[in-house]
Amino acid sequence: MSILGIDFGLKRIGLAITDELNLTTNPLVQISYKKNDDHINEIIKIINERAIKLILVGVPYKDDGRLAIQDNIEDFASKLIKRTSIKVTFWNENFTSKEAEELLISKNFSRKKRKDLKDMLSACNIIDSYLRSLK
Repeated sequence: MSILGIDFGLKRIGLAITDELNLTTNPLVQISYKKNDDHINEIIKIINERAIKLILVGVPYKDDGRLAIQDNIEDFASKLIKRTSIKVTFWNENFTSKEAEELLISKNFSRKKRKDLKDMLSACNIIDSYLRSLK
């Protein structure tokens, strides 16, 4: 059962995937957000090609209220749900982007390379957090 992790953003959407045994998580691709929802088509294509069994959509949760991006994430997830029969689960993504950024900085990646990789690594962190919660 492969899991697809999604770090949604209004500019970039990072995707990561597990192997079929859910032992490893790997960055997959970064997709550009498009107002015409073509990014949904790209994700549906990946879901069908990769035999995904669970989709984790990262959501930032804050103790002091709701963030504006949460509405966008919920809208994005509802569009995915309408287009696929795969289970979609929201997962707390607090600090996943910060962790990814810190890792990339520690490895001396350039600013541009960090921008290209950060969202995919954040999606990896979402999946890893979910898998740790199962143990």
